Amino acid sequence: MSESFAALFEESLQRTEMRPGEVITAEVVRVEHNFVVVNAGLKSEAYVPLEEFKNDKGEVEVQVGDFVSVAIGSIENGYGDTILSRDTAKRLASWMSLEKALESGEFVTGTTSGKVKGG
Repeated sequence: MSESFAALFEESLQRTEMRPGEVITAEVVRVEHNFVVVNAGLKSEAYVPLEEFKNDKGEVEVQVGDFVSVAIGSIENGYGDTILSRDTAKRLASWMSLEKALESGEFVTGTTSGKVKGG
């Protein structure tokens, strides 16, 4: 290891505190049968359900080494696990895109994929 403990400690102090709801970038470490393992630079790797990485045809959209946006659900869930969600990150990105389109008066086209009772 080429870095000293002091240098690593100083680097850790410069990191910003992450909070639930924030969208961060994570690297895909492994693709398993039911989960995609990602490293987001937190204290441990996180397991995200494989379903969150499938497209409309059911094909997995990521491979090892890809960088993906994920939303923090929980830094520590009581069992030492970090909870991350790709679906939440994609939803937030979609809302931000819609808000920009609204502000600029841009037309938006889309496909209805379902309905919400009362909404």
